[in-house]
Amino acid sequence: MTDVEANAQPATVSCRKRYVPPILIKGPVLSTITLQVPVSGASPAPCWVARAAFGEADIRWMIFRAWLFEDAPAWFRAAYLRYGQTFGGWLTGRDRARAVVRAAMMPAVRRKASI
Repeated sequence: MTDVEANAQPATVSCRKRYVPPILIKGPVLSTITLQVPVSGASPAPCWVARAAFGEADIRWMIFRAWLFEDAPAWFRAAYLRYGQTFGGWLTGRDRARAVVRAAMMPAVRRKASI
């Protein structure tokens, strides 16, 4: 055995998969959720609390909005539309309160997203 053969490293084969960016497939549920249809007498996206709780870039506020207008009890929807803008403004910048509100909204988001 020569010195070259003794010091030779075995060839390694890379087992990494090539990165494939995720693709968002718009199905009927996602299409209806992201469709911004104005509600009569309200602003185009009256979901102040959900946007403050989840953040503007998080799709969960849109899912909550779809639940609010399609499945929420009428008394809850009325209270949300009446007090939501004020409460959403108060919620901005309060991380612990945002976490509590997110936790309270998640069952509705999960239910609506699983349809």
